[in-house]
Amino acid sequence: MTLQQLINKVLNDPAFFSALKKDPAKALQGTDEKLTPEQIKALKELNYKALEDVGSAFAGPSAIT
Repeated sequence: MTLQQLINKVLNDPAFFSALKKDPAKALQGTDEKLTPEQIKALKELNYKALEDVGSAFAGPSAIT
């Protein structure tokens, strides 16, 4: 899964976005993406509220929720 594909999935799949926020490693199971421990840590530490705000600014309020 490329970064672009991940972003697209986050924007178009609210259940996936919710799962990613809760447990990135589990959310990405079954994809081609193999994350390093550092990448998983980074995903856990992301400011998801800021991502929601950016998504809303670009795609409308229901883009990422």
